[in-house]
Amino acid sequence: MKLLELIPLRRFYVHATCFLLGILLAFSFEPFKVPFLSLIAIGTYFLINNYIFENFKRYYKIFFFNGICFGFGFFLLSMYWVSNSIIELDAKLFYVAPIILIFFPLSLSIFFGVMQLINAFLWSKFNSKLFYFSSIWIIFEFLRSVLFTGLPWNLVGYSWSWSLSYSQSASIFGIYGLGLITVFCSVCIFSYIADIKNKFYLFTAILILALLYLYGSYRVNNNQTIYSENELRIIHTYFNQKDKWTKKSIENTATMGSSNLITVFPETSLGLNPSSPENWLVGYIRRDQNKFYNSINYNGFTYDKKILVPFGEYFPLSSLMNILFNENKFFDNELTKGSSDQVFKANILPLICYEVIFPNFVRNSISNNTNLLVNISNDGWFGNFSGPRQHFTHALFRSIELGIPLVRSSNKGFSGLISPIGEILNVTNIGKTTYLDVKIPEKLETTVYREYGNLLAYFLIVLFFIIGYAMRFKQNS
Repeated sequence: MKLLELIPLRRFYVHATCFLLGILLAFSFEPFKVPFLSLIAIGTYFLINNYIFENFKRYYKIFFFNGICFGFGFFLLSMYWVSNSIIELDAKLFYVAPIILIFFPLSLSIFFGVMQLINAFLWSKFNSKLFYFSSIWIIFEFLRSVLFTGLPWNLVGYSWSWSLSYSQSASIFGIYGLGLITVFCSVCIFSYIADIKNKFYLFTAILILALLYLYGSYRVNNNQTIYSENELRIIHTYFNQKDKWTKKSIENTATMGSSNLITVFPETSLGLNPSSPENWLVGYIRRDQNKFYNSINYNGFTYDKKILVPFGEYFPLSSLMNILFNENKFFDNELTKGSSDQVFKANILPLICYEVIFPNFVRNSISNNTNLLVNISNDGWFGNFSGPRQHFTHALFRSIELGIPLVRSSNKGFSGLISPIGEILNVTNIGKTTYLDVKIPEKLETTVYREYGNLLAYFLIVLFFIIGYAMRFKQNS
């Protein structure tokens, strides 16, 4: 805490420090993946809350704006690449990119701001705040995943992507549960920095981190990848958006398809053409009268994307806007959401683009017969640095959670094969149009997460609130 005393007792300096901590947290994720940095950033942020509580009046307001500043710094660096999409759409709209660069992370930072208001209400001089802070953080990750269509991007559990061993805990707790444990270990360690009497919490955090590593190392070292007889081809393309749907590009893509092997093509890679051999798993735009769908066709089955990208594939409240402005043609090109009762090839789960980042959606979509997750994507919208790498990592964690191998075919971005424990078995050269022929590993018998989903995470959240309340009640009595 003595180091925090160097921050002048002015709101501006405190807010600026939180902004920098948000940026620091972003370095925990792809493509930087600085080991253990999330523990440092979150723990320091926790200490700043304590510092404000002890030194400022009207700390509710400061907590809120600290959350805004922290969230803005975090999303600004970790999701800046979203603004690149407008340039890919039309280079003449370059002046819109800075607006998206600022307002998109600013809007997401509201989740941290409201989270901090609740923290301010529950904050006290007692160690109950360790349990409250950890639970509230993950509750707001859940909320960010479902509200306003949801965006579970760069959840704190993904900050372990640098370590395959630590990442294995997602097979038990899921990405949210792993995030809860991460935040709790962080604040426990830094509570000792604030008060050396908190040795118990320091040792608890060290023990938890050690157990997570030992479990993960054991799982990785004792895993034997058993390959089935099934072999398939993964197509990877490297086309700019303006060239992706030219006749030449579509023809070049189609020539890489195999007449014998199941061939997986990137999202919308064959344009509006649904005709293809039955062994091709094709991404295309399906037209049904006046409706258009982002679809996959394979072996006589069709899957229409169920989770559309807001403002990219559909426009929120567009039906209302069409009623108010019935001559407006702006929304004519939006896609239609696929129905929830679709039937697809039983042993394959198709996931189009960012559907793969929704853990609950993916788990609820599998069946006992699902042997392979197939994620097709077009990452050409988001440049060549952070966005595509983060997307690939999110997909990788679905394999760890469910113990099911994943095949990914992308335009630009990353294409390859991921094992049931999240190990990258094959990956293409991302800088050229090419393909991979791979054998598919068998799935694991099961995982805790596959069986129970987020129940363990929910249990820990409730348990932490009970412990926090009990500690506060005991101290006040």
